[in-house]
Amino acid sequence: MISHINFEQMDAADVEDVELVSPGPIDRSVLTQQRQHRSNDIWEGEDPGALECRGRPEEMAKRDPMVDDRVIGIIKLLGLEGLYRTPSREIDHGLISALVERWRPETHTFHLPHGEMTITLQDVEVILGIPIDGEVLVGPTLLDWRQECTDLLGFTIPLSNTTVLMGQRILIKRLLEHIALPLSPNAQEVEVHQYARCYILALLGDTIFMDKSGDRVHLMFLELLRNLRNPPQYSWGSACLAWLYRELCRASHKDSRQIGGAMLLVQYWAWARFPHLCPKIVPPPEGANGPPQPDYPLSMKWVWVSCTKNRPSYVFLVHYRERLVRMQSDQVMWQPYESELSHLPAFCVAGKDMWRAVVPLVCFYIVEKHQPDRVLRQFGLMQDIPADVDTNERLHGIDLRGKVDRNWRVVHAVHIHRWGNRYQLVCHAPALIGDIPRDHRYFRWYRRITRKYIDRKSALFDYLIEKQLEMLQRFPVGSPEHNDILVALMALNEIERIRANND
Repeated sequence: MISHINFEQMDAADVEDVELVSPGPIDRSVLTQQRQHRSNDIWEGEDPGALECRGRPEEMAKRDPMVDDRVIGIIKLLGLEGLYRTPSREIDHGLISALVERWRPETHTFHLPHGEMTITLQDVEVILGIPIDGEVLVGPTLLDWRQECTDLLGFTIPLSNTTVLMGQRILIKRLLEHIALPLSPNAQEVEVHQYARCYILALLGDTIFMDKSGDRVHLMFLELLRNLRNPPQYSWGSACLAWLYRELCRASHKDSRQIGGAMLLVQYWAWARFPHLCPKIVPPPEGANGPPQPDYPLSMKWVWVSCTKNRPSYVFLVHYRERLVRMQSDQVMWQPYESELSHLPAFCVAGKDMWRAVVPLVCFYIVEKHQPDRVLRQFGLMQDIPADVDTNERLHGIDLRGKVDRNWRVVHAVHIHRWGNRYQLVCHAPALIGDIPRDHRYFRWYRRITRKYIDRKSALFDYLIEKQLEMLQRFPVGSPEHNDILVALMALNEIERIRANND
């Protein structure tokens, strides 16, 4: 297409400019794992395509909502009312995959055109309504799990059955089978508790602790449900985020093909922060909402978003890549919850004083770093060059293989102690008035350390538009050259608008 152009006529400065067109990073001191990152293979033409995002088991999707007041009372006592009320929906594999391509395990943030962004404790609490304050989730991972099922769940798994229980993970289907019938009105407390544990364990595995099998949940969480009379206050939200960070980090590796964790949280987070990526909201039919509903977390906001189930994942993955790289600053909602907070139930804002805590997130064997200091604009604060962060490759490598007998409370004692000081570890900065100037030292630093482009096609498109905008400034308004460039840019903008309206 451009082979007839004589590049030898280019000035040396222009050649240097072309050589600087790079996906990044220019300075590799921050993104040290680029060679293992999936964006590296995509740029080199070895695109792995969309990830398989694990969704809810069919049995859970078809199940009617829990209506037994005794069980709902226990759910509230555990602080999981928000999770219970969070509506489920299909996952947009293309959107999730495009975000994972920009997730960096070195910083636990998405590297986007206008700076780093991430899913924080605030997002977990506001969107899902689960508590972030409280004790870390930690306990034994080596028990007689068949006996635990008998005692705490109320059913026995024969030794000959190697399907229901695989290692420490149980089929969610089996949990639901045990509670297929309504709980007897005259049920004893032990029966009510066993029934409730089956439902809650299935709920946890279906929403925030989904593993890559898509149909199992780890029984280590069962120990946290042992005391249902007066349960400790656990930080379910920080454990959810630890699990999600671990899944995002692993999925960002070039060899990964699937991802688990709280995918609904990622999707709702993206729709809140980038409204232009959210499908159309279809108003409900008149009277569809029925009588007044109980308090819901913010996730209820997207219950009427049009279905994306039949979207071809790879086609929309390419589309999302283009839209992310061309995203304008006014398309980013740095604080999408400000107008919502006063209307949300108390359990969605209870931990607001620790939303900006720079702390380790602990979930049994998993430890991941929470770095709100890198995304201060999400809290209305001025962002400067953040301090170096060590997300610790050794911690990333810890799993349960060969380690089920470890005492994780001892292994992770340093991180658990730091979590205990969370209110003293809240980061601070001056309030942000307006936008950060593009020539601010933060942006000069960020442009050098970030991965700007994922694929060559979107890079080419973005670069051509940038050069057209530069050329536009060189010609006087009204000149033929200025008008020609303006018409070309308007045409590109119209094409993009039509595409967006057709999504």
